Parts: sequence; structure tokens; C-alpha cells
Amino acid sequence: MVASRFMHRALGAAAAMMLAACGGSQPPIGAPDAMPLSLQSSPVFTRSAAEAVTDANKGASYLYVANQTNAGYPIEIFLRDDPSKGPIDHIGKILAPDGIFVDSHGTLYATTAWESGNSSVWAYKRGAHKPFRIYSGAYCAFDVVAGDDGTVYIADACGGPHTRGRVLVYAPGQTKPSRSFFPGGAPYCLTLDAKNNLYVGYNSEYSYWGQVKRYRPDARHGVDLLPNNTVFFVTGIAVDEHGALLVAGNGVINVFTQKGKPPSRVIKTGQTYPHMFTFDRRENVIYVSYSCSCCGSAKPNTYTRPGAGPLTSSGCGSLPDSVVALDYTTGQRLWILSKSFWGPTGVAVSPPAPF
Repeated sequence: MVASRFMHRALGAAAAMMLAACGGSQPPIGAPDAMPLSLQSSPVFTRSAAEAVTDANKGASYLYVANQTNAGYPIEIFLRDDPSKGPIDHIGKILAPDGIFVDSHGTLYATTAWESGNSSVWAYKRGAHKPFRIYSGAYCAFDVVAGDDGTVYIADACGGPHTRGRVLVYAPGQTKPSRSFFPGGAPYCLTLDAKNNLYVGYNSEYSYWGQVKRYRPDARHGVDLLPNNTVFFVTGIAVDEHGALLVAGNGVINVFTQKGKPPSRVIKTGQTYPHMFTFDRRENVIYVSYSCSCCGSAKPNTYTRPGAGPLTSSGCGSLPDSVVALDYTTGQRLWILSKSFWGPTGVAVSPPAPF
């Protein structure tokens, strides 16, 4: 059954990449005088970099990256303020993780590709390398989030009646779902806001047009937030501290500030098709993944600053198999991270941004 999970992802991704390739190029959003970031050598830091160093002095901050192409090190851990040092730690033995999430207690949740339903998401306490809890019930676990109350939500893209997908809800401390609901299409991504409202990014069957639905706590029915046929193949979502909804799709990150209205802003990452993303703790920086090739590509480990030239791979467009960091306010690209035989999917930051 593992093949069905990857086929479900690959079909939508292929269609989305075709749409992105045919669409017009949009200029990146950003101030014309924004300074490039070099954590390696530049004596001048952007606002985001300076605050990252301040955070590091108060306590280390980490960037987690799920890597589907490395069976030995499927989750790699970088220093958030200096990823140029490469991975400083890893968590192994997870089969092809997709979405990952770090909660306010420092617990890491990682989806797995096991499709038996017996081992859907593994949870690790802060600093641990072995899971203390394993959640079951999802056959295609694509994403996971956990509320401050301990409730866990898993996007199961091919579970439920007729394998149409569903969202599974787990009561605090429980490893089997207490309930489930169908959002209207295959759910791919999840997030929560400060009021514990759940947001579900899903894609319709066959057409792959995306939608985001908001659910109040304990609700079974939600409200669609996007205009119809606006975002093609949703792969990642987030809500900022002001309530703006960020949606990865159409080869960009779309920022929606009003229900049912077109995006008020578009952030171009430089990647042909941005996949998943997360904020830093202060919500000043967005970290965005783009995994293209099934097995990664052979290339040296690179940490690239703006202006150093694009990373390309045949058929994958620009910046394949990469993680980029963007200043959220300006849209300025801060750095690009790429490694040999790397297929980055889920990304998470510890400590995380508050809901």
C-alpha cells in the first residue's frame, strides 16, 4: 500500500508543477534596498538575522527538516541561526516522513509512510531520539498538528470511506482517534490559530483545486475560506499572529486576509513549487521546502546566499530539493539550503511560533 500514498502525492505534484511551469512569472515581494543575508561572513545582518542571534543567546533554536530520500537520517536538525554548519543531529528509523510539527512543549510529531494504519505518527520528547508515543489509524498521514491542550490532529489523505481522505482527532494522551471528519477533499496540511481553531488544507478529487476550511474547536463542520478555483494543489498552510492565512499553491505562497477574497499578497520563494513551510518563533522568517526528485540529486552540500546563482535540476525547475528562508515582511530571500540526495518535505522550528 505504500505505493498508493506516494502515487497520491506524485499525481497532484506533477499536475501542480505543470501549472506552475505554464504560469507567468511574478516578481518577488520585497523592499528594493533589503540587504542580503550571510550568516557565514557578512558583518551586516538583516533584522531577522539579528533577532535570530538574540534568540540563540537566550537558548538554542533549531530547524527540523524531514528528508524522504534518506532512510538513515529521515529527520535532520540544523541550528536555525546558522544552518551553514550542516546537520548537528538527526532522528532515524522513520519511514519517509512528510509533515512534521513541534508543539509548545518541544514535542516533535512526525508522520510516517507506513500504510497499515498501525504506525501513523511518531512523537518524540524534546531532545529524544526514540518515540515515546505512536499514533495509529491513518493510512496516508500527510500532516500533523497538536494543540496546547494535547489534542492531536492528523491529515489522512487516503483513509476513510472510499479512500477519499479524512482528518483524525486524538484526545490528549490517546493514540487511537476519538473521531474523524471529511473536509470535502483529500486533506494535505493542517494548522491551528490562537483560538484553537483548526485549519485544513485539502484538494478536490481529480481536479486538485485546493481549499482551506476552518473548524471551531470540537466542530464537525467547517467554513471554506478561499474563493473557488483560486489555489491549485494546496500543500502547506499557516496563520500568522494577525490572522492572515498563508497557503502554498500555484508555485507561490498566497497570503489571504479576507474570507472569500483573492490573496492580498503573493510571496515568490524562487522554488518552482514550494511544498511545506513554517514560521520562526517571532514570525519574522518563513522556512520553505521544495522536494522534486524521488531520490534526490547528487550534488555537494550547499548553503547559498542571494546572488550566488540558481540551483537547477532537469525537469524540476528552479531550486529543487531545497529549503529557503524568507523575510516575511519583505519577501526577501535570506538563504538557500541544499544537500546531496536530499528530498526535504516537512519543516518545523523549535521553539515554535505561538498560535
